[in-house]
Amino acid sequence: MDGALPPGMFLEEDGVLAGTPTATGTFRFLLTVRDASRPPHLDQAMYVLRVVDPKPAAATPSAAPATKPAAAAARPAKSRPDNTLKSVTEDQTNLTVPRDPPLPMTYVLTAAKLETIFKNAEASMGESLMTAANAANAADATDGTAVANEASAPRPLAVKPPVLGPTLDQLREMLTPLQDVEHPTRAVFQDSLRARQCEYFLRHVNALALEQHKDAIRRCPRREDLAETDRPHLAASGSAATVKATKAAKPTTPTASTSTLAPGSLPVMTFLDMLMPPHLLEEITDVAGTEHPLSQARPLRLKPDGCGCSLQDIENDVFGFLPYWMGGETDAPIPVRFDKFTRLQYMGVLLRNNGEYLRPTGWDSPGGGFARRVDQHGVGLDLVLYRRDFRALMRLTDEERKTVLDTTAAQVGEMLDLRHGDLQGGLEALLPPGWREEAHVYDGLTVFFEPTDDEAADPRFEQFLLAYLHRLTETMQARGTRAFHLNLVIPQHLLGETSTAFRFRNLLAIMKAAERQRGVGDDSGRKERSAAAATYKSSPDYVGTSDITVSFLAPLGTGSDIGKMQLRSRTDFNDELAGQDRMAVLGSVVPVLLHPGGKPEALAPEEQESLDRDLVYIGWSFGGVALWPLPVAGLGAGESVLTALDHRFWSFLDQDTSFCRIVCPMRMPLRLALEALMVLVGTALLVYGWNCRVRRMGSVILMGLWAGAIATLAVAFAIFSCDPSLNELRKGNTLLVAIILILVVGGLVVTFKPRVEPP
Repeated sequence: MDGALPPGMFLEEDGVLAGTPTATGTFRFLLTVRDASRPPHLDQAMYVLRVVDPKPAAATPSAAPATKPAAAAARPAKSRPDNTLKSVTEDQTNLTVPRDPPLPMTYVLTAAKLETIFKNAEASMGESLMTAANAANAADATDGTAVANEASAPRPLAVKPPVLGPTLDQLREMLTPLQDVEHPTRAVFQDSLRARQCEYFLRHVNALALEQHKDAIRRCPRREDLAETDRPHLAASGSAATVKATKAAKPTTPTASTSTLAPGSLPVMTFLDMLMPPHLLEEITDVAGTEHPLSQARPLRLKPDGCGCSLQDIENDVFGFLPYWMGGETDAPIPVRFDKFTRLQYMGVLLRNNGEYLRPTGWDSPGGGFARRVDQHGVGLDLVLYRRDFRALMRLTDEERKTVLDTTAAQVGEMLDLRHGDLQGGLEALLPPGWREEAHVYDGLTVFFEPTDDEAADPRFEQFLLAYLHRLTETMQARGTRAFHLNLVIPQHLLGETSTAFRFRNLLAIMKAAERQRGVGDDSGRKERSAAAATYKSSPDYVGTSDITVSFLAPLGTGSDIGKMQLRSRTDFNDELAGQDRMAVLGSVVPVLLHPGGKPEALAPEEQESLDRDLVYIGWSFGGVALWPLPVAGLGAGESVLTALDHRFWSFLDQDTSFCRIVCPMRMPLRLALEALMVLVGTALLVYGWNCRVRRMGSVILMGLWAGAIATLAVAFAIFSCDPSLNELRKGNTLLVAIILILVVGGLVVTFKPRVEPP
């Protein structure tokens, strides 16, 4: 036996655990049994004992307590009972009460964190990682939710010492590809870890299979979902019997086959589990986690990276996330290829328990700021509403929930009504109504809720989420003249799960309540992959009263092609979707891809090929793609990502000329200049025609009129050639018809104008 028993307990010779514990605490010990065969077989099991209420140790009896004075006995009872907290359970002492609101947390393995992990792994190589994994299973057993570990534990091995977890070199092989890749959620990070575990497992065992002339293993023998093993309770109501059945379904090697293993060998499935035991997965995740305090937020500064405006003809949306910590600790502007994106997501503001929002410095883009740069290049901007840990919000009564939602709707309305505060924002009021740009900072919202699996399966979270989204929809619809985007970030492994708030029935209800029914001639400017796509939302079930577009963003882990295929299969094989509803949801799903940050470095050829496959599959199967965070040339693999994005989404569109790359971002000043020139030249022509004194100025006034006319035509040509708002006019025949009419009218005037004979 290795480990410590609780004080007062001992192990008898026949293996019986006896005695009475005398101290509280958690005690772990490893039991090893060995038979007398040649070679000997051994088996191990880790046990965990939790002592909650021990028998007190023997002590000298104390004197009986003194009798209370008669005056105290006669004291009248209090009129109000004492309702203060008197005790807490052991489980309650282990809880952590988060701050309000919880700060955003991302997961990234920097070089320093990896070095820490490798040093710790090297120092603990003498301890069996599989032993610790069994300890975690034993801890589950104390809650009555685990099955017998014999089915999933490694079979008896004729090796000594016990088989360890991953070696240091194996750990390096699995974790190094994740260096500097920022993951937006804990679940996504663990998906990436499992994908790297699977990738190394296949590489390892197939190398052995090649040496031994065996057939190669094509995929890891796992469940269809990478995150499935973390949520067995989602299979049904969560009863102990259901959980046991779910865990028992985990693929294991049959006993009959394991009994024939040669001494010193182990099942392949056991080796897969050894590479990333559950406890190691959690430890690495905890090390990778990074909170982002609002106190350290700095206003974002963006600058165009030699680009023009976003092209309007693209059929898919391309999103990019701009977290408030992206600028780091410097004020240096971030170079952005605006022409490779249709929408950017500024993250964001944090939802509090009372419905109010904490907002980072610079969220309102003062003085124009980053939001004006985004708007100048024809890209939409959405504000991210973030929250994790929903325990407090799920405990709200109906009346309290209504108060919270009233507060949040009022503050969201204020944020949506926020206008650009620069000079251009004030001058835009001088333009005709149809020619004005969006005067507001944000034209969309992204709800980024990060519930745990337990919270997502709780009906109280479902009730809050649906009520929250309903109030956001009402807030947008109250501003009926504006077009909005409403995006919902959904954990990939929970998308469509019927036992969670993210089931497709709920997503369809959200979409149909927010979006309007599509009709013939609908020119709302939505991104559609084909003419038939608009018909998927043409049923009268779509009852929205304003122009709102709903998208569902699903972050995917790195290192595997499986994630995007699972995302597609969730919509293809689900009883809650059929016909046009299935296609409508599929066209609204937007996978979120990750990429390495850190020092500038191009993607390896195999990673570049994997990214290209992802973009091809996503571009055809879904409504668009999103990148976390926004890829930037000169930062990590940003240049490689932008190149692949351009190749698969933008390169076959009509590109802006170098002239338009300059003109398009300056279209608002040019519009104002054209309006001013037209007024000045028109006024000068009227004065010239009506006032003889002006005409007597001769060539001076004529040269001025010609200069004004040429300047007006030059500005008009620039605007007509490059202004995105005139894109439909350029593609249509309206201009040709107008020119023909002008020529016809001019010809008629010249032909039938009365001629005056000279005196």
